[in-house]
Amino acid sequence: MKILFDVNHAAHVHFMYHAHQILTKQGHQCLVAASDKPLAYKLLDEKNVQYYPMGSIGISLIAKLWKLIVHDIKLLYYCIKHRPDIIMGIVAIRGSHVGWLLGIKTVVFTDTEHAKLQIAFFRPFANEIHTPEWFTKDLGKKQRKYKGFHELAYLHPHNFSPRVEVLEMLGVTADQPYFILRFVSWDATHDINQSGISHAGKQAIIEILEAHGKVFITSEYELEQEFKHLEYNLPSDYLHDALYYSSMVIGEGATTACEAALLGVPSIYINTISLGYIDYLQDSYDLLYHLTDIEEIKSQIKSLLSNPNLQSDWQKKKENFLSSQIDTTQYILSIIEESST
Repeated sequence: MKILFDVNHAAHVHFMYHAHQILTKQGHQCLVAASDKPLAYKLLDEKNVQYYPMGSIGISLIAKLWKLIVHDIKLLYYCIKHRPDIIMGIVAIRGSHVGWLLGIKTVVFTDTEHAKLQIAFFRPFANEIHTPEWFTKDLGKKQRKYKGFHELAYLHPHNFSPRVEVLEMLGVTADQPYFILRFVSWDATHDINQSGISHAGKQAIIEILEAHGKVFITSEYELEQEFKHLEYNLPSDYLHDALYYSSMVIGEGATTACEAALLGVPSIYINTISLGYIDYLQDSYDLLYHLTDIEEIKSQIKSLLSNPNLQSDWQKKKENFLSSQIDTTQYILSIIEESST
């Protein structure tokens, strides 16, 4: 088969990578069309995955709509030339449009209930829409539910083994605590009218954490000069290794908060956006905390830091969680196999 993966975010690279590698070894031809989002091209290059560069998706809503038309046309010509048998991706809007036009089966994954505009753009055109079991929105007869997470396509123990050399790359020892902060750029469509950590809040959090270990900041935007000395600057492909060995992860990005939780690391998600998977991890497994008030955030950080059994407690929670979930890469492969028969 010829499979086209539609990639619109760095996290989408991780999502498809293991399936891409397995399918390629099995003799299938895997194509990738990728948007120029922060780190996406860089990550594909680091993983040595060839891709068709679609370019920027725009920043303002008007720019995004115009770019969508441009991307639809570019992908249409690409698919006419290469004729994939199936198009697959997370929120694959352009992929669903082109698949519908050319009669190519399109499988779209989504885990973000509040992304109403994005869902409206792919829902009428996709053949199948796959969502995790905890997804709270009803997407109709095309919806297929599975017991897992997007992030378990690359963080399930079957697919992820942490590389201890990341500690030396970060300049820390095995017994030295360190913390990772994640700041987002707030330019996604679903980020409109939402907010995260104020500048003063960032300063307060850093002050608390620096009293207990090193702090690293990974950011989608150009960091303020006062935070530059804390910038995480390792290759993008090492981020999950760095998360795994960290003592705590705090930030505005839901994906990074979720990734840390799935790796058994205490995580605090600071964002006015509520998400089904964040609520699920918090309410059902106590793996992370969704907070917005800075005083509550500071209190929660101090409470976690005061727990002498913090690491072992979270590892037990993680194991309990993983026992109820599937390997999402295997689920992706099962969809491909089903489509080939």
